[in-house]
Amino acid sequence: MTEPKAVWITTPRLVLRRPRADDLDDYVRIHTDPRTYAHAPHAMPTPDGCRDRLAADLDDWDAFGIGYAAVVDRESGELIGWAGLRYKNSDDHFFNLYYRLTHDRLGQGLGREISRAVVAWGVEYRPEVPVTALVDDVNAASLATARSSGLVEAGTRVHRDDPPDAKPMILFEAPTVSGVAADAFDEALASDVLDLWVRVNDAGGSVGFLPGASRDAVRAALDPHVADLQASVTMLCVLRDPDGTLRGLGFWEHSRGFPYTHLAGLKRLMVDPAAQGRNLGRILLGGMVGIARRELPEVELLRLDYRDGLGLGEFYGRAGWTEVGRVPRGLKLSESDYRDDVTMVRRVDETLS
Repeated sequence: MTEPKAVWITTPRLVLRRPRADDLDDYVRIHTDPRTYAHAPHAMPTPDGCRDRLAADLDDWDAFGIGYAAVVDRESGELIGWAGLRYKNSDDHFFNLYYRLTHDRLGQGLGREISRAVVAWGVEYRPEVPVTALVDDVNAASLATARSSGLVEAGTRVHRDDPPDAKPMILFEAPTVSGVAADAFDEALASDVLDLWVRVNDAGGSVGFLPGASRDAVRAALDPHVADLQASVTMLCVLRDPDGTLRGLGFWEHSRGFPYTHLAGLKRLMVDPAAQGRNLGRILLGGMVGIARRELPEVELLRLDYRDGLGLGEFYGRAGWTEVGRVPRGLKLSESDYRDDVTMVRRVDETLS
């Protein structure tokens, strides 16, 4: 299949790898099939145009370390598509999300699988460059894929390769994950955090409470986090839609002193229940790992604890975390509801070996 050093992103069914010059035949096969250009037949390249596009893809990877990649089926080893992020090196500073698959692999959810992984990668590794996508308003499948990958409608724009009088396409943009400075945590943000936390509790989220917990109880649980934020031993990270709406949050607990200076603990990870299915948990978690990598240079190892029974182990496992401890029935939620208390870890720079 692919050389390990060439692999960019791995998903359950696919590998996205750096392109090669000898991919040209597959590139032409994929990009000159009119069935895959049903919504934009004018955009289909000629074989010579494919040669130029592949050369541009190779140049992007050399110049920016990112670009459009070859999509390889993990089971068969067949090259079945092209996908990735292209940096628009112009006055517009953004990544363009793109994917194109062979006609016989459409309708299998692969575009969604690719887009969710690529958007999360962009937020984690290149947060300074917004991930965007342009979608024709009649392309229902691509509209659904963009929304399920976490992208949000942010207006319209004419595609850069179209004439100025062309029909504008729907512009989608990824949410952002950022750290909050201690002096920026004001009452307005505190109110938004409490509102979100209460909604997550009432939806059954595992963030310290059972459904029905009062706002006062949640405020009492928030106050120690705020004190730690002020003392610079905790970092608050927030997930926001492009319009600024708070959609998720989590804390890194760090600076606990010797011998834990290399460790950060993930606390209170939560996403707005109203936005479930939008890939936001994956985006928030990846964005927080990216923040730890960039802003907590002393931290090498990340740790979290979770309550089993909600599928969280699978979620964290797909993000590179490894289970290292489990206390059976270690948590008692009610007289008849016991849950395992589970610990997982991962390195900041890679998964735990």
